[in-house]
Amino acid sequence: MNAPLPRFVLMESQFVLRRTMAMVARDLGVVDFHEASNVARARTLLAGDAFDGLVLDVQEGVPAMELLADLRKGRFATPADVRVLVLAADGRPVEADRLQALGVHCVLGKPVRISDLLAALVQTPGPGGAPSAD
Repeated sequence: MNAPLPRFVLMESQFVLRRTMAMVARDLGVVDFHEASNVARARTLLAGDAFDGLVLDVQEGVPAMELLADLRKGRFATPADVRVLVLAADGRPVEADRLQALGVHCVLGKPVRISDLLAALVQTPGPGGAPSAD
């Protein structure tokens, strides 16, 4: 029997991009994305169940950063130390220092290639710095 795929919340507002990422990741057996179209939905998912990580589009600005801060403070059912990857639109300023302070493992510029996102998920260390399983 195969081990279950890591479960991540994918917060991406663009429906087609979000759905494509989720389907490709699942089909390739890399990760099982639970989709959220906005920060409020991502909060609901993170609060209701424990996930292995979060892919967060910071397009929503302050609410997205507050979600990340709340995650790191342990305010969800999801462990505070899960892997977090951030998607940031090219040309928009990203608070790199704040993201680093909040334990973001990787920032990918948008538009992002799905293969780059999946490679980052595989290469991103797990909690405590241990490499993730391939």
